Amino acid sequence: MSHASLPYREFYYPLNVFMHLLTLEEGEVRYLHYGIFDRPDEPLIAAQERSTSMLLERLPAPPARVLDVGSGIGTTLHRLGQLGYTVIGITPDDKQIAFIRARYGASVDVRQTRFEDFPSEQPFDAILFQESSQYIDSEALFAQAATLTSRVLVLDEFATQPVGHLHQWAPFVEAAARHGFSIVEEIDVTDRAAPTIDYFNARYPRYRDRLIADLELTAETIDELMRGGFAYRAAYAQGDYSYRLADFRR
Repeated sequence: MSHASLPYREFYYPLNVFMHLLTLEEGEVRYLHYGIFDRPDEPLIAAQERSTSMLLERLPAPPARVLDVGSGIGTTLHRLGQLGYTVIGITPDDKQIAFIRARYGASVDVRQTRFEDFPSEQPFDAILFQESSQYIDSEALFAQAATLTSRVLVLDEFATQPVGHLHQWAPFVEAAARHGFSIVEEIDVTDRAAPTIDYFNARYPRYRDRLIADLELTAETIDELMRGGFAYRAAYAQGDYSYRLADFRR
């Protein structure tokens, strides 16, 4: 596979690794987020589709206005548009913006900005955070959300104690409450999301040499990623991290 044929080669590490591994294993990459598995041995793409469906089935009917925060590679953004939603996607990542525009062109409305800086326009019926809330300060997230919508849907990782970069769940909920949001639905899907980590851990050794050659990475870089994957899975196993869906309304 030539370097020129990898449209995600310049994505920020380790996203480029995840995307290349998925392309080698599954033949394509549609999403950058975890899957929700019904069984551990099913294809990751099927589990990722189920994850997205959990959010989409909770949205108000089209043509509701939706803000997709952290649009990744644009699959959900494009699907929402096809379903008849009035949808805007945002991400501060210039590589993702270029990828989305190259793939979908003018059929999607995607803008390069942080959520905190997104200007208030006509209110949204819902805002989606699919593994993007973890990159935004909780207080800033709900303060901004309160100016844009009365409904926030979150599907993301959370910490159960002060470890790593993830939000702790209880303080996240408290921040929501300070800005008038309360939870109307919460689902813990930790056990169904964790096999995503197993999926990658099982395949790193198989594709190690291809990842190094095709992405021009060092062996040390890949080996460190492999070690980190097993440590991350251990954190899930001992209960340090959880994966939750939450519907906040005000």
